[in-house]
Amino acid sequence: MSYAYEGLATVAVLALYRGQPPNELTTLELNVRVLNLDPKRFRLEFDHYLQGPKKANALRVVLPGGLLLQGSIVDGSNEPAGGWLLIDVAQNELPLEPPAPGNGWKWE
Repeated sequence: MSYAYEGLATVAVLALYRGQPPNELTTLELNVRVLNLDPKRFRLEFDHYLQGPKKANALRVVLPGGLLLQGSIVDGSNEPAGGWLLIDVAQNELPLEPPAPGNGWKWE
């Protein structure tokens, strides 16, 4: 598998919902791997459990040099030994989402 980026990044896990204040937890210098699946979707892999707010629904990744990747969490796995998140890319500001039942995946 060929990664678009492998190395340290700043990763913010966010819970963004209408009618609620934004909730964010940031991890500095997390070892990550980024795989571009297509122009509108990427996969982020990481080596240990990623802390985040309850009901997180978005991710912001800042790579060295300031490149920003962000978007809604579509699917993933977050285990003590690491995991992965599938992200739909957002070109502009991350939108506030209405509280929704989701697609079966939830942040834990």
